[in-house]
Order: sequence, then C-alpha cells, then structure tokens
Amino acid sequence: MGLNQQRAIRDVLRSMGLLGDSLSMRQLVCAVELAHQNPELLLRVTKGLYPAVAAHFDQATPSTVERNLRLIRDHQWDKGDQERLREMAGFPIRVKPTTGEFVDLICYYMEAKGAFDD
Repeated sequence: MGLNQQRAIRDVLRSMGLLGDSLSMRQLVCAVELAHQNPELLLRVTKGLYPAVAAHFDQATPSTVERNLRLIRDHQWDKGDQERLREMAGFPIRVKPTTGEFVDLICYYMEAKGAFDD
C-alpha cells in the first residue's frame, strides 16, 4: 500500500474528528489497509486482524492492538463527528459499532469512493 493511500486513510480519519499521529492512529491506518487487502481478516478480528496489525509494529501484541483500536473507536464515538460517521455508513448508527465494524465501515467507505484505486 502506497503513501498516497495511507494519506487518503488519514484524511478520512481526520474528517471524522480523529487527529494526530498516535500509535492508535497508525494502527488504525494499518488495519484499514490490511482489511482492504484481505477482507477475510474482518471475519475473525481477534485471531486475524489484530495479529496481522501487530506484526507491523515492534513490540505490539494482538492485545495491545485491540486496546488501541478500541480506544480510538471510543474516542471517535464520544468526541468525533457523529454526523460524518452516519454519512460514511449510509444509514443511521444508533449504537457504538464494534471495533471490527468500525474498521469495516472506514474500509467500505474508502472502497466506494475509489480511494484504493491504483
């Protein structure tokens, strides 16, 4: 995945109210990239996505990745742009999505907008 695609992911995250360059943000960018490359990871988030993301970061474990992605999802839900999240989903979101659903929503939105086209 190229730098332009990583930048596109970060731009979408910023539009949702997620700012900065924390480890959580970098792991979320990685999770979206990996989910795009291999959608099967989203079927087994705990045994698929989290270990795959952890493999890209020194000293990360699937457990720390899960915590970081959950924290950034919670931050977006509590303090981010809720209307933007609903717009991206294409339907009203009444309850906080799971971490896997959150990654899937971002990935689906970016695919629908052609952000991953080479």
